[in-house]
Parts: sequence; C-alpha cells; structure tokens
Amino acid sequence: MEFSDRLTRGFLAGLVGGILMDIISYISLKLKIADLHHSDWPAIILFGHQPTNTIEAVFALLIQLIFVGFLGILFTYLVTGLFSNENYLFKGWLFGVISWFIIYVITFLAKIPELAPLDTGTAITDFIAGSVYGLVLAETIHRLENKVFREI
Repeated sequence: MEFSDRLTRGFLAGLVGGILMDIISYISLKLKIADLHHSDWPAIILFGHQPTNTIEAVFALLIQLIFVGFLGILFTYLVTGLFSNENYLFKGWLFGVISWFIIYVITFLAKIPELAPLDTGTAITDFIAGSVYGLVLAETIHRLENKVFREI
C-alpha cells in the first residue's frame, strides 16, 4: 500500500489507534468495568440495540473502524496540516479526548436512551481509550510522515 498521500496515512493511523482503543474497551467490558463496547455505539445507532448476533457485531465493528479511520483523516488534515509537528503527542491526545467528548455530547443531545446517560466505568474507560487513540494516532502519523518525507 502506498503511504504517500495524507488521506491514506490518516486513515491507516486512525485504524491503528482504533484497534488499540477497541482492545481497551473489550478488556474493560470483560472485567465488568464498562457496560458498552465501542462497536456497540454504531450498532445502537444502526439497529436500535446492541449486537445480538455475529453479523451485527462484525458489521458494527467494521463501521466503528471506518469511523475512527475517518477521524484519523480529520486529524491528519486539520491538526498536522495546520499546526507544526511540535508537541504532536499532546495534539493527538487532545484530539482523541475532544472527539470522545463531542461524541458523548451528540448522543446526549440526540437523546439516544441506550447511550445517554452512561455509567461511570464506561465513561472512564472511553476517556482512557480516547486518550490512547489520540496518542497512537499522533505517533503513527508522525512515523508515517517522517518515513514518507525521508524517502522523497
């Protein structure tokens, strides 16, 4: 796969961060800290309920990964395109946390009953997962862009 364009690098970095975010969410769910997995969000929006079978779960996970890939594209164009590379990890963390909070605000304003209000364990897990997402996103973009620019 060619990584010379910003969109591809952003999507790939978003996927890498999203996969780690999903792992954190899954572990928290298994430890009964959280009540929802990240892929439950698109399932509830699409189907009106948490996944009830494998096809729904896989489809919801696919949609969630496409969404975090899209967020990676936004980060790449908005943050790395407009600002310097200094403090890129802080910028990534901030992007991850703000994205998490905006998603919470939207679901609260939309009054999606299964998503708002959430329990404290889910909210803390999502904050940590959003933080990890942002840090991994920024580091992956940083490494991909340095590799691309070194080869030019």
